[in-house]
Amino acid sequence: MSRLWVALLWLAIAVVYLGAIGAYPFADPDEPRYAEIPREMLELRDWVTPHLNYVKYFEKPPLVYWLTALSFKAFGLHEWSARIWPALSGLAGIGMAYILGRAMFDPWTGQAAAALLAAAPLYFGLSQVLVLDAPLTALMTVALGCVWLAYTGVRRQLFTVVAYAATALAVLTKGPTALLLPGVIVVLFLLLRRDLGALRWLCSPLGLLVFAAITLPWYVLVSARNPEFLNFFVVKQHFDRFFRPDEHKQPLWFFVPIVLAGFLPWSLFVLLTPRATAPFLRRLVRQQLSPPVLYCVVWSAVIFVVFSCSQSKLGTYVLPMFCPTAILLARFFRSVIEGDNLPVLTRGCMAVLVLGATALVAAVIAPFVVADPQVPQVVPSIAGAGVVLVLTALSARAAVRRRQPQTAFALLLLGVLVLQGVAFTARGAATQYRAMGTTIRRLAQPQDLVVSFRQYVLGVNFYARHRVVLTGGRGELAFGSVQGDHHAFFWDGDDPLVQAWGTPRHIFLVINRTDLEVLKPRLRPAPREVAAQGKKVTVVNFD
Repeated sequence: MSRLWVALLWLAIAVVYLGAIGAYPFADPDEPRYAEIPREMLELRDWVTPHLNYVKYFEKPPLVYWLTALSFKAFGLHEWSARIWPALSGLAGIGMAYILGRAMFDPWTGQAAAALLAAAPLYFGLSQVLVLDAPLTALMTVALGCVWLAYTGVRRQLFTVVAYAATALAVLTKGPTALLLPGVIVVLFLLLRRDLGALRWLCSPLGLLVFAAITLPWYVLVSARNPEFLNFFVVKQHFDRFFRPDEHKQPLWFFVPIVLAGFLPWSLFVLLTPRATAPFLRRLVRQQLSPPVLYCVVWSAVIFVVFSCSQSKLGTYVLPMFCPTAILLARFFRSVIEGDNLPVLTRGCMAVLVLGATALVAAVIAPFVVADPQVPQVVPSIAGAGVVLVLTALSARAAVRRRQPQTAFALLLLGVLVLQGVAFTARGAATQYRAMGTTIRRLAQPQDLVVSFRQYVLGVNFYARHRVVLTGGRGELAFGSVQGDHHAFFWDGDDPLVQAWGTPRHIFLVINRTDLEVLKPRLRPAPREVAAQGKKVTVVNFD
């Protein structure tokens, strides 16, 4: 690719990844959860024991909480100041894809791998929301990338220590899984290479010391202050979730469509041209892959297989396999372009054109066939995505006809980056409670009660800046609710609410409209509506 195309792609990546991180409210339930925990860290001045709704919350380690709390302290409680860390993590992974692709093969592969990773919809989407997957993926990518650089003999001791440090930070992001997965990947690669002797320098005393210095202080402190931590965090959140889950159960093949869709449209180029991938598959079966290709294959395969075998599955789990997969895709496109295999690009362009046409048709018929009030909000995004796809496909196809495969590839990359920015505007239709929460914050006094009826609405918790009383089920707060005396904030059944409603204390009740109709005859004085959002309303017991 020419310098102009490279510059345009990097500019588009920066704009798309950073341009809209503050444009939308936090989407329930994940984003306000990961914003509320650091907000409470600042309020409680407790950086050791995470709290959610002011009860102990040990489902995840604290690194992302710490980073978000520091952003809040420096820049205020804004969406962009929280999402900046996932966005920067996404860019860090893209940068690592460039470094690895260049080190493993050549500068073109590095540039293509970085652009392909940036233009992978799942990777982009998770870099735009406040969840842990993008930071975890960036840290694991840095760790495994540094292992490769050390393996090739480039400043071995330095990169080995950096790998240990990145792994330690990953363990502080997600837990022991972030240590086990890179370990399995590296050992399996060395076994296949018949090079277990490399473990002598990989088992670095300095690296182990750095790892321990980063990870142990928090784990020791939180365990000392909270004796119940280790059993809940290690047994319940890791062992039981992997082998005996009570949620997120999915079939063995669950991640196949996730990965294929997560790499659209690039996965279609591969699926539609089996002859182009046949040489790679033959070398794979005959165990004739080059060391860098083998490393990428093992890296991707271990992530995919391990999480496929897990009894609990979420689509985000496979994100750490995206960097090596992008490098493999870059090699695929390099072989296509160098071999002047124009039919591959032609078929891919036609597939992109079909995707665009499908999106346009969907935008037209969706309001008539889908009875959902959110549809009108997402139709412009779907239509815009369709237009971008159609224009991208036509322009890339024109470049193929002029026998300019490099230009066609660059146009496809640029078009998909623009597509991501356009399509992601649909996130405005996601379930969120900023308006409701800010209304409560404006009206409620510290002594007032904010009550969430039978569902913990995290967006209200964060935007109201107020502790929430839960009626009925306790959900993810079940463990924390019994650590200490919190009975005043967890009401079993409707009776405590009905009794409290008739007292002089002001109550803000967040409830589904349908539930309110059933409960209303028992509430005296009659509830008065002060806010509404989606299916929920906020009603009060005062004038």
